[in-house]
Order: sequence, then structure tokens, then C-alpha cells
Amino acid sequence: MTGTNPSSRSLVGLIRVLAVALLAVVGVSMAAVLRPRELARRWNFFARSFRGESISSVEGTRFWFDPAYAAFLEDVRRRTPVDSTVAVLVPRAPDTYTYLAVYLLAPRRVVDGPRADEAEFVATYRTEHGPEGDPIAQGTLWRR
Repeated sequence: MTGTNPSSRSLVGLIRVLAVALLAVVGVSMAAVLRPRELARRWNFFARSFRGESISSVEGTRFWFDPAYAAFLEDVRRRTPVDSTVAVLVPRAPDTYTYLAVYLLAPRRVVDGPRADEAEFVATYRTEHGPEGDPIAQGTLWRR
């Protein structure tokens, strides 16, 4: 840096130090939320999709909040007619449970607990298999 005055060199040095510090802050904050196993799983999906392989929604990231929920919805989908109304009794939070049920069970009409009396099928997630209903993955399904 010949021909530059000392104050501009110190300003450039300060900017570099600030940029490195901010990059370190971003890196540390990302490390707090990224789990190594999840990062490896996503990298595997990326590599598979790059090779042209398809990745099912069960394997993908739709079910990040509860991977077992995918098998439950798949069983409900397989065992109910497409023109039926299904009451899905799931945890209230996160609302992703209900959203995915509506999305993945379409064109079936999906209702929640308070409107279960409108449904011809009731699917309960993460329940013990009782004397009523048919056991399905992670729950019970019965016809009204």
C-alpha cells in the first residue's frame, strides 16, 4: 500500500477486523442451531437430489418437528377413501400437525377435534390402541 496515508491503512485494517468479528458471530450463532447430524442428513439429501434421486416427504424436511408423524398420516391416507371426512386428533402445537394433515390427506376433508362429529373417520395420533378402532402407525383409526 505505497502512497496511502497511515489513517486510511488503519481504517482498512479496522474494517477487516470488524468483518472477521461479524463473520465469527454469525458462525457461532449458526453453530448453536445447526446440529451435526441434521447437517449431515441435509447434505445427504442434497447429494441424492443432485444425482437425480427422488426424496419422499417422509424422509424430507416436512416432518422436522416430529418424524414419526409421517407414518401416521401415510396410514390414514392409505386407509380412508379420498371422498371422506377425517377428524385428525393431534397436538395443538405446533399447528404444523394440522397443516400437514390437510395438505397430505387432500382431497379428503380434514377437521380438528371440536368438529370431529362431522367426520366419518377419526384418527388419533400417539394413542394407546384400545378395544375400539384399528391400530395404525403411531395411533388409532376408527370409522363412525
